[in-house]
Amino acid sequence: MNNKIKVLNEKGEEIEAEVLLYFSLEKTGKDYVLYTFGEVDDKSMETIHASILNETENGYKLETMPDSDWETVKEVMREIIRNEQE
Repeated sequence: MNNKIKVLNEKGEEIEAEVLLYFSLEKTGKDYVLYTFGEVDDKSMETIHASILNETENGYKLETMPDSDWETVKEVMREIIRNEQE
């Protein structure tokens, strides 16, 4: 997988996003991707998006994750931050 993906927005327009992290979780049996469009919030923090990544015959499809998956993904993100600070 390269470090850029193309995503369809709510208007059906194709926009490019930078992939920050791709990983699989044995606990859920799913693949996940963290990505950004380079957006910055009012605190000058870059907005990060997270989705379930499903491979299809035409490429990949991003899906919204349920809250239970989101809790698990947040823990992965916390672990990465802890490891980078050591």
